[in-house]
Amino acid sequence: MSNKIFVSHGDIILDNIYDGDLNLVKQDGGGSNWNTLYNLSYMGETCYAIGSCGNDEEGHIAINSLKRFGVNTDYVQFNNISTNIMNIIIPNSELGDDTIIHSWYSPITNKRTLEFRDNLPIHLPCQLSDKEVFVLLDKFETINLDFLNNIQNKKVCLDIGHYRFIEHFSKQYLTCFFKNANLIQLNSNVHDLLFERLNLKNEFEFFDLLGLDLLVITKGKKGAIFIFKENNEFKSIEQSPEIIANVVDSCGAGDAFFATVIKEYAYTEKIDYDFISHTFNIANKASRNVISQLGSRRS
Repeated sequence: MSNKIFVSHGDIILDNIYDGDLNLVKQDGGGSNWNTLYNLSYMGETCYAIGSCGNDEEGHIAINSLKRFGVNTDYVQFNNISTNIMNIIIPNSELGDDTIIHSWYSPITNKRTLEFRDNLPIHLPCQLSDKEVFVLLDKFETINLDFLNNIQNKKVCLDIGHYRFIEHFSKQYLTCFFKNANLIQLNSNVHDLLFERLNLKNEFEFFDLLGLDLLVITKGKKGAIFIFKENNEFKSIEQSPEIIANVVDSCGAGDAFFATVIKEYAYTEKIDYDFISHTFNIANKASRNVISQLGSRRS
């Protein structure tokens, strides 16, 4: 049995999914880090959710969606708070609108439904302390950094997918946080803004500053760029998908991709062209499986 475990940390999130007429059509667990953890559990890995959740109907829906495919939620604290909700509006494609909206505000009440909190556990349970821990995060609050700092035997995998999760932090803080990382997935939409914030010229400088093992820059339908070092030289390999799937709902595509990259990274001894080619092919397939259905998780 593998000694590796995969852990994520933060507030449990529920996705409320609306159609273009604002009818609520689905409720399911959400949050990029939890989607990634879910996908890793779906692929047979041992996964733990550590964090906080509202003790309400929405919270129990979100928790049960993790449990359904084997994510251990024993270390999630239930509190008398409202569960965080991300509101996702799927556009009316027949009207030529292809923009999916992700909102921290309810489209029905216009009230804010998502607020990151700091009442989270910051210690890995002692029962897990002898494991090789892969921590995956998509938010970079000080409470998440405290959690990282309390884990010894770890690899850190960060998903930098939204500029709003980094825009309020200083260059110094972000650099300090990101230097914990071994693997980073960076959305191309965030790329320029992040590099401007950190005063960096290019991907190689970012990779070198942080001392990464692997940097993945995702480009949506255009594929991804993989950056690594081989024989002490920077390597950049761009991969493009051969098949573009019919998109029902693009939510969760990047999370499925990231989960696959993390899994392959966790079990490889060498990052090279063969690793990149193999990883991209199966990660792209995982993404296609998600976007061909409604919701951000394979079911």
